[in-house]
Amino acid sequence: MSAESACPPPLPVWLREALRSAVSAELIAEVVAVDLDAAFDHLRDDEEFVAALTASVTENVRTLHRVAMGEVELDELDLVQPRRLAVVQARRRVVQASLHLSYRVGFLTMWRDWVGRLDAVEADPARRCEGARLLTELVMAYQNAALAQVAREHMLTEESLQRSRDHLRFRLVKDLLNSDHVPDKFELLGLGYDIDADHIAVALRADAGSTDWVRRAQATCAVTDVLHHTEPDGIHVRFLARRAWTAEARAGLRRLLAEHGVAAEVSAPARGLEGLRHAYGQLGRLRRIRGAFAGKHQRYQLARDGVIEYADVRLEAIFLDDLPIAAQLVEEELATLSGTGSGLDVLRETLCVWLRERNYAATARALHLHENTVRNRVHRIEELLGHDLQSRHAELMLALRLHDLLAGLNETATPIRRAM
Repeated sequence: MSAESACPPPLPVWLREALRSAVSAELIAEVVAVDLDAAFDHLRDDEEFVAALTASVTENVRTLHRVAMGEVELDELDLVQPRRLAVVQARRRVVQASLHLSYRVGFLTMWRDWVGRLDAVEADPARRCEGARLLTELVMAYQNAALAQVAREHMLTEESLQRSRDHLRFRLVKDLLNSDHVPDKFELLGLGYDIDADHIAVALRADAGSTDWVRRAQATCAVTDVLHHTEPDGIHVRFLARRAWTAEARAGLRRLLAEHGVAAEVSAPARGLEGLRHAYGQLGRLRRIRGAFAGKHQRYQLARDGVIEYADVRLEAIFLDDLPIAAQLVEEELATLSGTGSGLDVLRETLCVWLRERNYAATARALHLHENTVRNRVHRIEELLGHDLQSRHAELMLALRLHDLLAGLNETATPIRRAM
C-alpha cells in the first residue's frame, strides 16, 4: 500500500472502549443526509439510489468500527455495498468529484461523532487530544482505502457504459443514414441532434489532428449541434447543424478547416433527414473525386487549402453516375487530344491554364514558360481539336476535368478514340 493509505497503529484499549457502541442507526442516517445535501441533492427522490447509498454508508460505518476494534485489518478491506453504489452512481452519470465529496463529508461526520463520544467519557485532556489524533489517522487511512476501491469501480463502469453508449449511438447513426430505414421518434430523441436543421457533412481522416475545429465551429459558425459518425476505414464524419448555412457561414467553416491544415471533404448544405442522407452521400462522391484527381488538384485549383467542397466539383459528381456519358463528352470535345502519352498531357495542362487565364503572357507565367512556347502549344492544340479556342471554353474545361477524373478512377468507360 502507498504511504498515505498505510495502516495506522492499533488503537489503545481505552480508546476502543470509548467507541464500543459507536455504530448507531442515528449516525448512519446522519451520514446519508449530509451526503445527499452535499453531493447528491438531485438524486434524493431516487429511491433506488438512496437505498444503495444507505447500504453503502451502513457497511462503511460498520467496517470502519471493526477496523477500530482491531477485528479487521485495513489492507484486507473488500467492500461490497460501496462498490455497488459506485456502479449505480456511474449509471446515474454522477461524476467522480461528487463521489469524492460525499466521502469527505461522510467520514468527517463519523469522525466528529466518534470524537464527541470520546470527549463524553474521557476526562483527561491529554488523552482526548491523543484520541482525536489517532482517530484522524484511522478515518483518513480508511477513507483512502475505501475510495481506492469505489473510484476504480466507478471508472470501470463509466468506461463500460461509454463503450455501450458509443456502440448504440454508432448503430443508430448508421441506421439513420440508410435511406430504407424509417426512424421512430424515440430513435431521434436518443440521437441528441436536431434532425430538422440545415446540415453540412465534413469528412476527415482519423489522423487529421484534434477536434478543436469542431468547438471553434460551434463558437464562430453558430453550429447548434454536432453528430459524429466513424466509417469502417477510419474516416471521421461530422454533421454540423445550423438554422441555415449561409454563404458567409460556409466560407467561415472552410477558413476554419484550412487554418487547422486538415484535408477535408465538405458537403453542400441540406435540410432535414433526407438532407442529412443527401449530405452523407455527397461525401462519398467527394472522396472518390479527390482520389481520382490525385496529383492534378493544382491544375484545376482544387483543394489548395486542403478542403474540397461539393460546389467545387458538382459537375464531376453528377457524371460519376453515368461514366459512359462522361467518356463520350470527353471524346467529342477533346478529339485526339484525349489520347494517352506525356506529350498530350502537357498539351492538356497548357489548355487548362490557357482557358483559365485567357492570355498568352499569363499562361506562360503560370507554367514558367516562354510566351512563344505557349503560342506554339496552343496552335498545336487547335490543330488537334479542329477549331480555335475562342469558343466553347466551359465545354473544354469540363472535358479536361472529366478526362483526368476518368483516368484517375481507372474505369473501363474510357473515351473511344476517333479514327484519323
